[in-house]
Amino acid sequence: MGKVIAVIDDEKKIRDMIKSYLNNEGFETVEAEDGISAVQLVENHPVDLVLLDVMMPKMDGFQALREIRRGHRKIPVIMLTAKSDEIDKLLGLEMGADDYITKPFSMRELTARMRAVLRRSSPEDENDEQDKILTRGEIEINLSSYEVKVNHETLSLTPTEYKILVMLSQKPGRVYSRLQLMNSVMGEAFLNYERSIDTHVSNLRKKVEKDPTHPKYIHTVYGIGYRFGDIK
Repeated sequence: MGKVIAVIDDEKKIRDMIKSYLNNEGFETVEAEDGISAVQLVENHPVDLVLLDVMMPKMDGFQALREIRRGHRKIPVIMLTAKSDEIDKLLGLEMGADDYITKPFSMRELTARMRAVLRRSSPEDENDEQDKILTRGEIEINLSSYEVKVNHETLSLTPTEYKILVMLSQKPGRVYSRLQLMNSVMGEAFLNYERSIDTHVSNLRKKVEKDPTHPKYIHTVYGIGYRFGDIK
C-alpha cells in the first residue's frame, strides 16, 4: 500500500492533476477544497503527508496549518502557493511547514520534494542505535519512537526539527555549517534554501530552551552554523 497524500487546493484542476500523477507514482490520495475541510480530513483520515495550498476560501493554508499542527504535529506538510515572497515562505516554516513550493511547479519536482520530506519524517531503523535513548542535560531523545522530552515533558517537534536536534546532540561541541545541516536533514534538493535552516533552528530553540535568547543547548557559531553545547 502506498503512502497516503492529502491534496488540499481550491482549484479542482490542480487537485486532479496532482492526484493523477501521484496515483501513477504509487501514492494514494485524498482531497479537500478549503482549509476547514482540510483540517477535518486530517482529523478523520490517516495520511502520511499533506500538500496544502495557501490561498483558499473559508480558512487559508496558514490557518489550516496551525490547526493541523495542534493535533498532528508529526504529519509532514508541504505548502503550495502562487506567492513567491520570501516573507510568506518564512511564515510557513515558522508555523511548522516542512517545505514550501511555489506555483507553477513541475510534478517531478513536487514528488522529489515529497519523497525527501517523507524520508526525513520516517527514517529507516537501520541498526541498534535506533533503540537507544540519548540524554543531554534535561533533554531526552528516544531514537526508536522519535519522542523528545525536556524535564520529562513531551515536546511536539516537526520532523525537520527532530532531525536537526538529533544531528546536533549526537556530537556535542561539533560545529555544523548550515550547508551540512541542510544537506543531511533536508537533502540536496533543498541546498538553495540554506538560510531556511535558521528558521527551523529558531523554532527548535523555542521548544527546547528555557531562554531561547540565551541558549543552553543549541549555540550559533556566527558566520558558520550551529553546535550543541558540550553537556552530558
